[in-house]
Amino acid sequence: MPHKVPASEQPVLERLINIRSKLSAVKRNRSSYLTMEDIMPIRLETEEEMKLLTSLRGGRLLESNRELNRADDVLDEILQMLSLCFLSLGKKRESPAVYSQVVTIQHIFDRLDAFGVYDEEYLKAYKAKLEEIDRILNVDSRNQALPDTVMQVLKYKFMQCNRIYQNLIDTIHEVSPELIPIQNKMLSIRRDLATICCRSSFSPSDIKPLQEKIRALDSLRVNGKFVTDDGAVPAGQAVLVGLLEQLFYWSHDLLLVCTDAFSPELQSIRERLVEIKCQLDRLQLTHKWTLRQTDLFTYQHQLHDIVKMIYGTNTDDEESREHLSGKFLDSNGESPEGQTVLQFLLNKCYRTIFELLSGSVPVSEALTPVYNQLLTVRQCLLAVKETGAPCSAEELYPYQMKIMSIEDLRKDGKFYDDRGHIPEGQAICIGLLEECYTLLGELREIPDND
Repeated sequence: MPHKVPASEQPVLERLINIRSKLSAVKRNRSSYLTMEDIMPIRLETEEEMKLLTSLRGGRLLESNRELNRADDVLDEILQMLSLCFLSLGKKRESPAVYSQVVTIQHIFDRLDAFGVYDEEYLKAYKAKLEEIDRILNVDSRNQALPDTVMQVLKYKFMQCNRIYQNLIDTIHEVSPELIPIQNKMLSIRRDLATICCRSSFSPSDIKPLQEKIRALDSLRVNGKFVTDDGAVPAGQAVLVGLLEQLFYWSHDLLLVCTDAFSPELQSIRERLVEIKCQLDRLQLTHKWTLRQTDLFTYQHQLHDIVKMIYGTNTDDEESREHLSGKFLDSNGESPEGQTVLQFLLNKCYRTIFELLSGSVPVSEALTPVYNQLLTVRQCLLAVKETGAPCSAEELYPYQMKIMSIEDLRKDGKFYDDRGHIPEGQAICIGLLEECYTLLGELREIPDND
């Protein structure tokens, strides 16, 4: 549980809870498209409370040596929702939009740090996203686009992610090139175990072949070490032996999930995570047409509630029981076996959210239907062009009519939303529209060789 809120911060907490309620109401409202006018008053209220909270804490809202309390928890939820609102408005390249992405990356890194099994290729997408976020923060910081308090929080969260990323990379670089093939085999087994974990059900027959592969890797060791053909002992032994031990542990732990000995408390959490994963998987298939970025907060919130159940997450226990740290506990306060499946499912859910966030484009949700239609028309025209077949006027007529119907939505060269505002994403949509016109013209000019 979060630490107790000091009396001086209680009024701020109450106002933050009220702000969160307002923002939740805006998020749930689907009667019209979201606009900046809907969230700007809430954003300004939040910034005022952040300034006050910073003042109460001596000028630093967040510090690594200060434990979080419920005010931090509620503020985090508000900042995540505001961040997703900015993404929904197509303002992907503005600092407020990066908060939810940074929080999601940090959760993924926390899981990876616990796993210890990953490679540089796996981290590339996160490195690229962190570099993009760094550029956005630097530009907005120079332009003073945000109050100092807000920028301070964004940079603090970003630096936390960057620090964990650097630790992950440093661990990879400890392994000598001679041991990379063995490490890659371990990573392949890890991916197979992760795939099994993410199924709604699995059996020992799914796991035992992987245990045989793990034993085969173990048999490559000479006197407990991995050696080269000439008997040399390359660097990275501790990393690889640690990975091997984890693979042995995970495969054994997953076998327990298939038995009646699996903790009912863990099974309940597993069922929740599997359901969240399935819902996120469905969103990945349909997100272009159905996803409103603010909808992702529902899943982030559910996952956050599950993460808070892990021992050592915002706990008030002064007598820390190190052996329980990072574990889910049962009703007796102990950590039952079978934790691996939950950690893999958590990682999968956060990774899917990251992919959905990364897949967002700088187009407001008011323009998203137009953007999606233009993408579809362009794909169809490119497919027709790929065939190289001549097209008659009759064959091109449906595409021409669709393009004209989209063109008719413009007024004075711009697309407007239902409130008469000019939403974000004009340049992208107009660029796609012009590309469709160009493709249509090229298809008309393809000569008939018959």
